[in-house]
Amino acid sequence: MAAPSQRIKAAIIGYGESGKLSHAYGLQANPEFEIVAICDLSRERRDQAQSEIGCDTFANHQELLKASPELDLACIVTRSDTHCEIACDFLRAKIPCVITKPWVLNQSEARGILEASEKNQTRIFPWFPMYWSPEYTLIRKLIDEKAIGDVFMLRRHVTQFRLRYDWQTEMKFGGGYLLNWGPHIVQPILGLIDSPVKSVFGKLQQVINPGDADDNFYALLEFENGTIGIAEYTQAEEGLPSFMIQGNRGMLRSDGERVTIIKKDPSTDDEPLLEKIPIDGKRFGDEAHIYRDIAACFKNGDSYRVSPQTAYRGTIILDAIRESHLSNQKVDISEGYVTPKA
Repeated sequence: MAAPSQRIKAAIIGYGESGKLSHAYGLQANPEFEIVAICDLSRERRDQAQSEIGCDTFANHQELLKASPELDLACIVTRSDTHCEIACDFLRAKIPCVITKPWVLNQSEARGILEASEKNQTRIFPWFPMYWSPEYTLIRKLIDEKAIGDVFMLRRHVTQFRLRYDWQTEMKFGGGYLLNWGPHIVQPILGLIDSPVKSVFGKLQQVINPGDADDNFYALLEFENGTIGIAEYTQAEEGLPSFMIQGNRGMLRSDGERVTIIKKDPSTDDEPLLEKIPIDGKRFGDEAHIYRDIAACFKNGDSYRVSPQTAYRGTIILDAIRESHLSNQKVDISEGYVTPKA
């Protein structure tokens, strides 16, 4: 990927809520970028983008590619079932891509994007903002420092209780909360436990939303080093801590605003030692920070926090959670695991 000599010319494909509040914000917060184009099917959103950003607008990415603009980066923020096709079109044009979560629907799409990236020697940036979360990075630091000894169980839990009526409730559009929230819930567990996943058991539910897609999920991950990971999105008004991590010398508990360290020597009757560390910053990662790192990849050749291999590993596990639900069986993970057709 060649470093642009001037500002990095970016296009946003999809100017909905995420395209505007996450990606336009992140790009505009970094002077290394210039937004030169917006694509959206909605005329109203195109007019809004032209008014707010003052760039060229297009009804779809094919129109943009036919216009042959000078473009260094495509930020794909469209409906989930369109990510693979759009990304591959840009990669064939040798334009690097940011691909919002979920970057793909399944392993087949992941392999298609990875092959297009390798064949055209063009880079992808999977959008997994939890890797920039101050909550996640603090917990990662404490685990590395063995603040609670050796970790043997890690729970990640997110709770909401509200209806939605958009395409996220329809399987045909790549909807469902496993794909929508998995990058925020399952992926951090994979990043915090330094061991391959050995097996997966998962359950999906459709509880309150219309449509046919899941809006509740639970997964149990067994790692080769014996650690257990529990991932859960649940429809409830109140819930468990966002992270609860157990070690052989204590535990970590986070509510998104502070991490509580509870240290205890289990061989004594001494009272546990408590320490509370506040969490500063955007809970799911600051988009300005992510795009600052992407700019460094262009300008300095820096590495990106989410490698294609990291993203693909997450897709394997999300596929296995769904397959476990469909088969009502534990799914063993091995190198080269491919989800059977349902």
